[in-house]
Amino acid sequence: IIDLNYRGSTGYGKRYTRLDDGRQRPNQVRDVASALNWLAEDNRVDLTRAATMGGSYGGYLALASIAGLPERFRGAISLVGVTNWVTSLKHAPPELRVTDRVEYGNIDDAAEQKFFTSISPITMVKKINAPLLLAHGALDTQEPPSEPDQFVNKLREAGGEVESLRFPDEGHGIRK
Repeated sequence: IIDLNYRGSTGYGKRYTRLDDGRQRPNQVRDVASALNWLAEDNRVDLTRAATMGGSYGGYLALASIAGLPERFRGAISLVGVTNWVTSLKHAPPELRVTDRVEYGNIDDAAEQKFFTSISPITMVKKINAPLLLAHGALDTQEPPSEPDQFVNKLREAGGEVESLRFPDEGHGIRK
């Protein structure tokens, strides 16, 4: 297991935390590729069996990684991950909208919508060739259940292998 502190993670200062803001967001998948390259030099790890997993934003990154680096992963787990940035940002709860605008940009701007559409996992389902486990809470207000449902349907239509779990008494996180 490698626990990657990709750019944008907290705990390394403000500059590091902002390295994924706005149009810099795809650089995180490059961080995942760099971590895999580093592991490849080690020779103690069989990278032909690599999988990725994350929750919430990490769930998005797991999906973005298996789409952006399809030849590097044999599987993925996404827990309450963002599947469509445009709808997620447009329908964010009011308490998140102010900080989202600072970190992500103005989703009402057409150019920003185009960018976030391009990095949304739902638009990259044809690139995903690894089996996926997607888990979600039915009470999630940050990423409503309709979002992962659309993603799962699109992935299955594209011939992808996905197991979808819905927890009726969970929200944005799986705690019970």
